[in-house]
Amino acid sequence: MKMLENLLLVRKFQVKAFTLLESLVTLFVVSFLVLALSGGVQQTFSKVQEQLFLLEFEHFYKESQQLAASSQTKVNLQFSKSEISNSVSSLAVPDSVAPPAGLIIDFDRAGGNSSLKKISFDLPDKQVHYQLFLGNGKFKKTETVK
Repeated sequence: MKMLENLLLVRKFQVKAFTLLESLVTLFVVSFLVLALSGGVQQTFSKVQEQLFLLEFEHFYKESQQLAASSQTKVNLQFSKSEISNSVSSLAVPDSVAPPAGLIIDFDRAGGNSSLKKISFDLPDKQVHYQLFLGNGKFKKTETVK
């Protein structure tokens, strides 16, 4: 009788150890899948962030132009490594985008610019160029793949 009780106890311990082993294997598989998929998600998020920044820059450029025309004052669009700013507001630059630091674009009282400057943003997989047109403040956007 005592031997039968000992045998049942041994079987209970074996089942618990097997359940622990299953749990560890499951934890390992789930952790591996999460780590494998997180890199793809981060890349996608970075690309979306870059595209949103470019759209915000185009809007910010036009907004600065309209600010100069409506207030009848000169407005400077100043570029630095971390932000693009005018006299009223600023636009944060994501870490993955390299703007042309030190560039200044002047809008006259009518909202036009008096230069043919080229604004180039370096992204990890491409370069985006904005060629400014003389006088009217419009631009042409081109992209080159690295």
